[in-house]
Amino acid sequence: MITEVASLRQWAERAKAQPRGRTVLDLEADSLHRYHERLCLIQYADELGVEIIDPLAINDMSPFCEWLAGAQVWMHGADYDMSLLKRAYGVLPDMILDTQIAARLLGHEQFGLAALVEYFYGIKLSKKNQKADWSKRPISPAMQEYAQGDVTYILGMADRMMDRLRSLGRYEWFIESCKANLERGRRRHETDRGEAWRIRGCGCLNRRGLAALRSLWLWREDEAARVNKPVFMVCSNQDLLERSKLLQEFRVTAPPRGHVGRQARYRRAVAQFQLLDEEEYPMLPRRGNSPSFHPHFEEHLEMWTHRRDTLALSLGMDASLIASRAQLEVLAADEQAGLAALMNWQRRLLTQEVSEQLLA
Repeated sequence: MITEVASLRQWAERAKAQPRGRTVLDLEADSLHRYHERLCLIQYADELGVEIIDPLAINDMSPFCEWLAGAQVWMHGADYDMSLLKRAYGVLPDMILDTQIAARLLGHEQFGLAALVEYFYGIKLSKKNQKADWSKRPISPAMQEYAQGDVTYILGMADRMMDRLRSLGRYEWFIESCKANLERGRRRHETDRGEAWRIRGCGCLNRRGLAALRSLWLWREDEAARVNKPVFMVCSNQDLLERSKLLQEFRVTAPPRGHVGRQARYRRAVAQFQLLDEEEYPMLPRRGNSPSFHPHFEEHLEMWTHRRDTLALSLGMDASLIASRAQLEVLAADEQAGLAALMNWQRRLLTQEVSEQLLA
């Protein structure tokens, strides 16, 4: 393990000498164990082998950051890792080539790393340390072995997938999708944290329900920070939504089980919500062109959905890769705007600018 700045500088020289696109990264954090999440381990691989960097032991990570800013790296399922890198160092790679995106474009129904390593190599990766506390030191040999497994097979696997994507005429789809995913990662980090309380599923709430959710979410954040535990250990997202629905309907909601102080703070959060005036409630999210203003919306949606699903079946791909439900709804409401929002390869497919090779 690299635990000193001098060794990190030596590693950086090695990493800079590698051909562009022939390095691999993976990260481990302690998000399952504490509220104040930390990046605890960086796994790196190239043609020469694997190195493990301990960012908790190194007080100057600038050699890593300088290399990272100009690097084109392979990662698997990079969304969460992008958030970790931005929070920890404020920098992302110049390009991330994501083997999970490649696997989905190839039609793999199981596209987790372990499933793909077993598919390509017949090797079963151990999941024993998947939920380990990576902030603990020293790191056991078993944990190091697990960490190495996350990057050891990526380059070889990527080469095989790229060959297949090229033969199917989908390589450019992959590159465009990776670029779009990286750009979403940059934007996601820059999004106003003031809207973070709008969790998945909150679309079922009215303005009063959203006000309740915001108050309960802030209560949960405060409780998790107090004890430095993950928020799900205080209250799950589903529980927050169910409690918000009750409060939306002017019904009573009892405090979650816990110590007296937490219950008292919960009651105080509910009381403060109930004192809000209606004009203080959050606004419902704007959804752009509302389907209600388009008399043929349902007909258009059915047409686009049928076209997408037919293409997906022909290509052996998950239909949502070609266009998500939300993208289809925009298409149905405003075709010009919907097509403009798609990636080039998605637009070409849906407008039938596609060769027989791709549908073979």
